Amino acid sequence: MNINDLLHGFRVLSIQECRDTGGVLIRMEHEKSGAQCIYHDRKDVNKTFAITFKTLPSDNTGVFHILEHSVLNGSRKYPVREPFVELLKGSLQTFLNAFTYPDKTMYPVSTRNDQDFLNLISVYMDAVLHPAIYENPNIFYQEGWHHEIRSAEQEPVYKGVVLNEMKGAYSSVDEGIVNTLNHIMFPDNCYQYESGGNPEEITDLTYEKFLETHQKYYHPSNARIWLDGTMDLDRVLKLLDEEYLCEYDRQNTDFTIAMQKEVAPEVKTFEYELGSDEDEKNRTQIAFGRIVSTFDQRKKNMAWSVLSAILVASNESPLKKAILEKDLGQDVELELFDGIQQPWAVLCVRNTEQKKLDEVRNTIVSSARDLVENGLDHDQIIACLNQMEFKYRERHEPAGLMYGQRAMDTWLYDGDPMQNLNIGHLFDELRRDVSSHYFEDVLAEFLLQDDFVTVVALPSRTLGERRVEKEKEKLRAWKENEPDLSAVIEKNLALDAWQKQGDTAEQLATLPHLSLSDV
Repeated sequence: MNINDLLHGFRVLSIQECRDTGGVLIRMEHEKSGAQCIYHDRKDVNKTFAITFKTLPSDNTGVFHILEHSVLNGSRKYPVREPFVELLKGSLQTFLNAFTYPDKTMYPVSTRNDQDFLNLISVYMDAVLHPAIYENPNIFYQEGWHHEIRSAEQEPVYKGVVLNEMKGAYSSVDEGIVNTLNHIMFPDNCYQYESGGNPEEITDLTYEKFLETHQKYYHPSNARIWLDGTMDLDRVLKLLDEEYLCEYDRQNTDFTIAMQKEVAPEVKTFEYELGSDEDEKNRTQIAFGRIVSTFDQRKKNMAWSVLSAILVASNESPLKKAILEKDLGQDVELELFDGIQQPWAVLCVRNTEQKKLDEVRNTIVSSARDLVENGLDHDQIIACLNQMEFKYRERHEPAGLMYGQRAMDTWLYDGDPMQNLNIGHLFDELRRDVSSHYFEDVLAEFLLQDDFVTVVALPSRTLGERRVEKEKEKLRAWKENEPDLSAVIEKNLALDAWQKQGDTAEQLATLPHLSLSDV
């Protein structure tokens, strides 16, 4: 292929060799629909397809999480209740899933069989572009949420797959810490919201808003298609063009994420749930967070991975040791949240007390100052870099999906998709930088100033009960003010009937199957 070639509506924009993967990155754009596409041409019989949409939450209703679940419940061409469950019975897939991230939703699949690959692409494309959600609201009620009530005498409850999933997630103190830090650090863009959904706000999402969101974001002009491995590219692009993309016209979709400026220091407290028989003493968690880089600062983000490993890896690691020796906490963790437009770091002191906050902060800053002035353990940094490089160069399966995820971490923000696929040279560069105070400078940016955002998670043995009672009060108020309770009851009965229905033979026959000759 050559630059400017046109193949089944896809114009070739660039061709780049990727040394680290042993492949060639062919970047294309579907001219009519605006869909972007990359073919990572490399020798791998396990071929991968993924379609990703940039999905930017504007509230905490978890609409994109619910959409991720819902589009997989049948489509225009494949009107089967759970097409992917059925595919698992007869497909040779090696990976099949979907992921909701803070700013994107990805639908990847891989297989070693050529015809199976085309079949799976067809089912995935039809699911995301032509889901049955527009004709069947029961999908939203099942996967998202609904008032469950089957008689006027019954007390209503909330039900829904995503709602129940996020109730479980919100019982975790770590979920609360991350969500609270995001809310404070990113007041100007989508990262302030919980893309998975806050259980208290999921029930604010309407079916109409759910459909509007799909129509706005699930369009080829907002799609990035990843292809990887040894495949008949002509057949794949023909399928994408003729069966799906050709019916769409390009839209002017500007889903730019505003770059967040550093916010003023703030201390925020919240409660997290303990069991009624658990002791609250020394169960406070204190976390310090700060935006530390941007998506295209690959070298700096790699340095952060090293710092995360050496500063708190064991009880003898410098930051952790300083906290433990003063009995200011029982553990210390340092983590980089990468894979978004502006990665951020969080240092968390586990199992402490709120009254120790100032001493914890002062100890961390003073310990960091000593490390910056006297130097980190350079031999330990080199050892960590060697281990990281070994893992980087070691091939893991499904390799095509992992390459696609790396590419998406820059491609989504209109950066160079090659950047994260070809970072091998940075290991040598970082080894040379060990003696130039580079790692100490990176640490200083985060910890030498005590104006980071601080979150204090306080344990509560009554929070769970209060949450339950709050939800009951909300449901009681809804029932008292619902003007047409009988219509809601009818919706529940219709949902019950739909969930009991099996697929007909005609519906199941719409799914593509492999023949013996294909295998």
